[in-house]
Amino acid sequence: MDKEKFETVGSFGLYLWLVLIAGCLSLFFLKPELFEPENLRQFFSDNLVSGLIFYFIISTVRGFTLIPSTPIVLAGILVFPPWPLFLVNQVAVYTSSAILYYMTRYMRFDHFFFTHYPLQVEKLILLLRKRELPVISLWGFAPFIPSDMIVCICSVLRISVFKTLLGVSIGEGAICAIYIFGGSAGLAALLNYLQV
Repeated sequence: MDKEKFETVGSFGLYLWLVLIAGCLSLFFLKPELFEPENLRQFFSDNLVSGLIFYFIISTVRGFTLIPSTPIVLAGILVFPPWPLFLVNQVAVYTSSAILYYMTRYMRFDHFFFTHYPLQVEKLILLLRKRELPVISLWGFAPFIPSDMIVCICSVLRISVFKTLLGVSIGEGAICAIYIFGGSAGLAALLNYLQV
């Protein structure tokens, strides 16, 4: 894929993302009652399976935006029970990372990282050459850092897809378990306290 096509694909993705945000904001201002926490909880409780499928799709597609998964997980805590959310989130980590691993060269993410973050990528490569699995796992555990970057670098370095997915799932699984189970317990305690 040449540079011009890459920029066209990138621009399309950006515009699609902006249209999605504009649509959600418009809906929020036109029908704010839809976004009240109780209405959201009721909707997702009545439509748990379809809600989890929607969450899975959003979480999988999120990998191509290079946005950390933390905001999506935190939003999921508000509307889903902890165990189904955790399981669906883990499956989404696998699917998103696997697709990204195989699509990195085609979508030219490798070029993007090496062009925009050459020093960080070089340091990461040196670390990966010493200890692959611990570095991948720690990177996946780091909050607010997209684990997608490490997946792209692993793809470029031809680190096995199994080791890449295992490392990312260990790191993301640990941090998401803390967010989901800790956040759900904290939210339940807060709601219980506010009702008393």
